[in-house]
Amino acid sequence: MKVQELNVYMVLFNKDRILLLKRTNGVWEFPGGGVEWGEDPRDAAIRETREETGLTAHDAGFVMITSATYPKGEDEKHSVYIVYKGQTDSLDVRMSPEHVEHRWLGLTEARFMKMALNAEGVLDYL
Repeated sequence: MKVQELNVYMVLFNKDRILLLKRTNGVWEFPGGGVEWGEDPRDAAIRETREETGLTAHDAGFVMITSATYPKGEDEKHSVYIVYKGQTDSLDVRMSPEHVEHRWLGLTEARFMKMALNAEGVLDYL
């Protein structure tokens, strides 16, 4: 079966550092997730950031759209991500069970992390 999803990422800045979250499969990504039916994608990015980190993003603005297809179980998945960037004043991350680790990194350091498929090219647009 072919499955298509609409998702969001929030590249969350605290001064000159960005927040990366490590999934249980070892890849790093930004806070984010699925857009609920009828939900504004920007609002979804802010909501997902709060749910996954306990942090509130402000000054959220559009960065780019990413798209990738890949097998997932017996399905073929097409994942579209709308990427935003925002600011936070806090470094106090309260991670959800979706992730096992977090790091605040400079953009140069972040380029050395093994990024999730839809997050790979995002750093080039910041």
